[in-house]
Amino acid sequence: MKKFFYFGILCLILFALTACTTVTTTPFIYTNNTNTEFEILGEVVYESETRPGFIEFLKAARKLYPDCDYVIDIMVDQIETSTVFIMLLAKRNKFIMRGVAIKYKM
Repeated sequence: MKKFFYFGILCLILFALTACTTVTTTPFIYTNNTNTEFEILGEVVYESETRPGFIEFLKAARKLYPDCDYVIDIMVDQIETSTVFIMLLAKRNKFIMRGVAIKYKM
């Protein structure tokens, strides 16, 4: 019974350690550090019918600027349009993301 208890505790500890580690494909982390030098590549505008995420926005920035490492100063606007079609009111949302593409100097 003691061996089973210690084995259970060991499994819980290993589970806690492995649950806290992940492998992600996120880009470099932007820091507002004065020692970090970067080059501004340009402005990026991304429009979507669904709620966009950061990774989609970064992919759009990399299509415009292949050397893009990160996007800063992101603003999201939501435009709601309404149309009347045969006694029905249809609403559509359009999300527009704007930001600045940067490349780190290394």
